[in-house]
Amino acid sequence: MASPAPRKTHRYTTPRQSLTPPRQRRMVSARPAGTPSRRTEDIAVVQDVMDVDDVQMYNERMLGLGRETLYARTDEISVAFHAALPFEVRRELKGADFYSQSWTGAVDAITGYALAASSNTCFVWHHTKPTTCYILPCPPSSQDYAQPPSAPFHALVPSRSRSEPGLVLLSVRGDIRFWDSITSGLAGGGSFESINLELGEGEYTSGLLRVDGQIYIASTSHGRLFRLTLTSQSGRHTLSARLFAPPPAPGLSLARLLWSTPAPQPTLGNISALALGFGTGEVGRGMVADKELWTLSETRVQRWSLNKEVLLGEVDVREAVGNVEDLEGVDLGVERCILIVDGTLVVLVSYAGSEQETAAMALDQYGGFGMGAPVPRRIYALVRLSASMKRGEVAKFEGGGGDGGVIEGIGGGMKIDGVTGVLYATTAASAPLHPRLTLLGGGAVVAIRFVDVVVFCARDSPYQDRLTLKAPNTDQILGLEQEQGGGAGSEDMLILTAGVLMRARVDLGRVKSFDEATGRAILIRALLTQAILYGSNPDNPLHFSFPPEVDAEALMTGAEGLSRAVLESDPEIIRPNHDLTSQLTSRKDRLSWLIRFINDNAALAKMSQRSRQRLATDAEKLYACHQLWLKMNEHLDAGASHSLVTDAIHAFTAAHPLLHPSASHDVVRDFFRYRVAEIGRLIPFMVERVERTGEGAMREVGGAVVTILQAALSYRAYNLAVYGIELPMIKPWTSRPSAIDGVLKLVDAATRFALDPSKANTKSASRELLPELATMFFACMQERLDWLDSPIAADEPGSERDHIELKERFDQLRPEILETLRLTSYLPNALTLAASHADFRSLAALLHQDTVYPPSSNPHARTIEEYVDRFGGMFAREVVRWCMVHGEARVVFAMEESGRGEWGRYMDEYWAEEEGEGGRCDAVAWLRDLGQGRWSVAGTRLFREAKGAGDVGVKHFMLSVGKLAHLAQMQEAGDADDAVLDAFHDSLDFISVQEKILQEFREAVSSLRGKQKQSLDAQVDAVIRAKGTRLKGDRRHGLLGIMKIFVRQVLQGKALSLEDAADVLTLQDNAESVENYATALHLLAHAEDIPDARRQSSFKRVWCRIYNHDDWDSIRETANITDAQLTSRFRATALYTTFNVILPSPQLSQIPGVDLDPKECLSVPLMPEIKSRFPGIQEDMVGDLARDYRAESSGVEGLRLEDVYHRVRELVMLDLGYAREG
Repeated sequence: MASPAPRKTHRYTTPRQSLTPPRQRRMVSARPAGTPSRRTEDIAVVQDVMDVDDVQMYNERMLGLGRETLYARTDEISVAFHAALPFEVRRELKGADFYSQSWTGAVDAITGYALAASSNTCFVWHHTKPTTCYILPCPPSSQDYAQPPSAPFHALVPSRSRSEPGLVLLSVRGDIRFWDSITSGLAGGGSFESINLELGEGEYTSGLLRVDGQIYIASTSHGRLFRLTLTSQSGRHTLSARLFAPPPAPGLSLARLLWSTPAPQPTLGNISALALGFGTGEVGRGMVADKELWTLSETRVQRWSLNKEVLLGEVDVREAVGNVEDLEGVDLGVERCILIVDGTLVVLVSYAGSEQETAAMALDQYGGFGMGAPVPRRIYALVRLSASMKRGEVAKFEGGGGDGGVIEGIGGGMKIDGVTGVLYATTAASAPLHPRLTLLGGGAVVAIRFVDVVVFCARDSPYQDRLTLKAPNTDQILGLEQEQGGGAGSEDMLILTAGVLMRARVDLGRVKSFDEATGRAILIRALLTQAILYGSNPDNPLHFSFPPEVDAEALMTGAEGLSRAVLESDPEIIRPNHDLTSQLTSRKDRLSWLIRFINDNAALAKMSQRSRQRLATDAEKLYACHQLWLKMNEHLDAGASHSLVTDAIHAFTAAHPLLHPSASHDVVRDFFRYRVAEIGRLIPFMVERVERTGEGAMREVGGAVVTILQAALSYRAYNLAVYGIELPMIKPWTSRPSAIDGVLKLVDAATRFALDPSKANTKSASRELLPELATMFFACMQERLDWLDSPIAADEPGSERDHIELKERFDQLRPEILETLRLTSYLPNALTLAASHADFRSLAALLHQDTVYPPSSNPHARTIEEYVDRFGGMFAREVVRWCMVHGEARVVFAMEESGRGEWGRYMDEYWAEEEGEGGRCDAVAWLRDLGQGRWSVAGTRLFREAKGAGDVGVKHFMLSVGKLAHLAQMQEAGDADDAVLDAFHDSLDFISVQEKILQEFREAVSSLRGKQKQSLDAQVDAVIRAKGTRLKGDRRHGLLGIMKIFVRQVLQGKALSLEDAADVLTLQDNAESVENYATALHLLAHAEDIPDARRQSSFKRVWCRIYNHDDWDSIRETANITDAQLTSRFRATALYTTFNVILPSPQLSQIPGVDLDPKECLSVPLMPEIKSRFPGIQEDMVGDLARDYRAESSGVEGLRLEDVYHRVRELVMLDLGYAREG
């Protein structure tokens, strides 16, 4: 597989012909800090700065007899203040522009001195005693004014004779200044030795390495090495320089010269890094015969002999590393970083990854990028190489990607031991500074110094962590050095920045035992812990941020664990404090810093909605407990000697004992310290105090419950955006069934106490708390309804049933509670609640409890108009509904007539809505239809309404007007609907029948006088005496009772049903009105709303009464009478009269039940049918009716009228002019 093309940079190309070193890239904008995804400064309930004592406690630790200021701490690494910078250095660096000015620095462990240098000045001081600063002038860096000047390369010179070291400074153009002692810096530093390296055209220096106290190696961009040697002459040290070349060998014969093997020649290129291999000598004091020099020339690693100054080997790592599948990308580069440890070469490489990978790392590291935000440029990795195979002249790469690949080159080969990705990515806005490597613990940990980040990478475990500067625009990491004499199992490292000198202590044992499965979550939690403990310290130079590609699961686990630890007052995070108010405030600040840190690092998007809500729930519970504690203190400060809330906490603790190692005898404070998460479970115990104590407990306990819920809900509403909450909440604790039931009990108790007539004129705590309790109850109920109606809850069994039941319960309780608020003079609160919960029906009812007509006399007329303007038809339709239901339709018509014509539209919308739900509004709607000229609609409404009208006069009026409306429609449209017109005629005919019955009954009672005429019972008795003689004579008690009921209804003007009218027509004597039987059949034949079984039973009852009407035994007595006389008798019967009415109409006579012979009408209705026919009658009357029906059928059966039926029917047909049937 071909390696990717090299990127275009001076580090990997042949030397260019130029008089100046390569241009450093000038950045016109600083890299912005991580862009937060939300405005975290809007957090409502916490301050940005923690208590000074609390910060100090966790930013300091005991160290010997003093205190050490901590900047960061995890299980593996702790970073603390080591020493301040000298005043002169701080003054110079304070205004430095690291994008246009070049700065370098170092901390030298051998001499104990630190150094910081710009292109003009070098500052040197003892890093533990920054009171004395040595200021020395730097050699000129460049004569090209188009290029920014570069800081020199530097090396401190150890001295055995004096405490102050010497100093070597090397400019990029080859000028060297040497000070035998830096003490001359106290007098301006003008006393120095100056030499110059003989560089070629376009050549510049690229590095300086101290081999020991006397020997230094300088490298150039043309691949040349210079040996700088420090010698002493007459007590004075001088520095000399010569090109790296093998020394002449005296006495070497010509034969040996001819037959010796020539040393391999290096491939020339820019030497970007120098490293010293281990040998027998000791830096500063020994021989160097066995030392080896390693260089990084372009992408080639070269190994040199320091003694012979010859090339021992060379391998090109670029192609090999480019084929490693861990680094699949383009534009691979080898950075200016190599280190040698135990024969292993450590090389830092950088590359441009895929678009998705690069964007993801930049997003994680810098918190998002877009317009004006930094774009990722380079991604880094560590490559470990070790010597492999014998020396040869082969130059090829063998093996696949990953570990185990072998690179062969000049003088031998190298094996790739491993490739480790580095948690860092530069951007186009990063300051121009090459990274550097430092080894800790013999190579167990590699510390990589970038311009603003130090990354720690472990060799024997997947551990990685990093330290990031807070202000990369004004701060920079200048130097990194391992400190001599770390503690047991740990290594100390000094970190020099532009603002402070820090010490980082690395626990090598914990680094080695790091477990990737659990360690990442622990690291994330440690990072979050540091953010909330140390991030608030304004003097902390470190910025805490998530590493690139932070694991979402580890983030959520760490954040939730830390949040719960704050709730439980974990002593590692929360300082013990007897002042509970201060302690609660501190814990609130911790949770505020936690979510702020997550937002500032643009990590909230990686967290699931459930995890976000857990963090928000913890914060709101803590805030609620803080408010409750303040309220409890107010109660006791007001002079109370006892607290019922305290009793509730004791009862809760007794029922659920606290199993905490730090529990004390103070049960109440322990609850607020360790059991904040259980605040919701405390509410039922608080409500129980009210049930036991009565109204005396309402002010304290009811107020406490309101405080808890109100604080939680207000905190949640204010911080929805901060936590990225998408409503509804998942199983919110504020609306658990126990909380809802508890608040409802308080509402019921407050209602009972507030409406107590005996306390009507006294000040009542229940009355005062009622609005707040009602508000909390409404909020809790609505919150739970929203949750049960959510897609997440739909997956839980029984959620749909619970939602239906809870909604029905809320719909029932809401109007009652709102009416209670109105009765207790809290109408504004009731209106606000009804409006906020869109209960427009209750809202309309509340505004129409006083004078409603005329509308202008309603004291809430202005409020009604405002709500109509605000909510439109949703509220207006409920006003229309209230007026219709309560018989105040005139109110709506009056508002329409007053000039607000939209009320007419609202009425139409309401009626359409009601009809869509199967309701009927015909009783009033027809008036507006007539007014709008909607004749057909008005006629239909009147016809439908007439069917249910209970008064005959009203029914008659509706049918008459409806018929007129239909006729008007016919006249306007020019066509007629005969079916509709026939329906009106039939209904009006039925009205005529009832009016005729009423007229007959009134004639029967006309003989009554005095009080009897005014008595309805007397009138009924009079009608029965006149019209019910046969029923009384035959002892038909059931039918007689029903007849009395019908008579009473007729006398009262009530409308009868068709079945009732048929019974009235056929049960009365009918001695002079036998046509009533035919009328009854006619009514039943045109009935449409009667079940078919009952209609057939009614037909049969009518025919039984027709057959039983005449004395058939006398009629059939034929002795001494002629046929003409017999025929005359038949014509005088009810049967003949009935046939004479129904037979002329074939359409009527063919309807089933209209024409029944004696055998077809014998069956009687069963008991269930009788109960259905006469709902609500007593059981004994049902039995009487059943017996009377059987008696009617038995009478017909005993008459044996089969031949009479046919004879009379034939006679009618003949009289009507039909031919005799053959």
